[in-house]
Amino acid sequence: MATSTTSNATGRGQAGAAPALDEILTSTARLRVCAYLSGCEEADFKAVQDFCELTQSNLSKNVTVLAERGYVEVSKVASGRYTKTRLRLTEAGQTALHAHVAALQDIVDSARTHQGAG
Repeated sequence: MATSTTSNATGRGQAGAAPALDEILTSTARLRVCAYLSGCEEADFKAVQDFCELTQSNLSKNVTVLAERGYVEVSKVASGRYTKTRLRLTEAGQTALHAHVAALQDIVDSARTHQGAG
C-alpha cells in the first residue's frame, strides 16, 4: 500500500514507485482547505472556514501548518476599518495536492485490481 510520507515534485515516491501520500494532507481539514483553494486564485478566510465547516481557531491552526510547509500563502488585505485574511494555494501546494490525490487514486485502483483477482 502506498503510505510513504515522502514524495517529490512529480508526486512519485522513491525509484519511480507509486505516488506517496503526503502526511500533511492526510488531515481531512487540510485536504479540504487545499482542495477548495485549488479551485480559485485566492479566497477569504471566512469563505474557506464556511466551506470546510471549521471553527476559526481550527482553520487557523491548519492554515499555519500548510503555510509552514509552503502549501498556502496567507496575506492581509485592508477592507475599510478591518483587515481581511486571504488564502492562496501555492504552486508547491498545488503539486502536493495533485500528488496526494494520485496516491489516493492508486490505492483505490490497487484495491479494485485485487478484488477482481480474488
